[in-house]
Amino acid sequence: MKGAPIPDSSLPLSNSNYHVLFLLHEMRCSTVSELSRQLNISRPNMTPVLDKLVKYDLVFRKASETDRRVVEVEITRQGDDLVQELGERFALGIRERLSTLSEKDLQRMCSCLDELKTILLKLDHSDE
Repeated sequence: MKGAPIPDSSLPLSNSNYHVLFLLHEMRCSTVSELSRQLNISRPNMTPVLDKLVKYDLVFRKASETDRRVVEVEITRQGDDLVQELGERFALGIRERLSTLSEKDLQRMCSCLDELKTILLKLDHSDE
């Protein structure tokens, strides 16, 4: 099986950098503590991850308006553009790989995905 291609070889970003970018793309803005918690990265280890993203103008830090002790991180336009580009490249790669499957295999895969979705929805509702 082929390894995952490097998302953007022009920027020396780690997997942790990409995880932060994708999460911030969804959340738009978050505290360092919340990013650490969601990504299971210690706060001290978040510093170099965020430093690199700031260096390339993909995110910026700011003091919280409500609590100066809290640092918030927000994605920039360049960060959004990179996430968008990576998403498009990923989708293209998936389409190319799926194009090699037969119609029967594609139907079977869709059926399995529908079943998986049904099961996952049951898990979501089991907390209620």
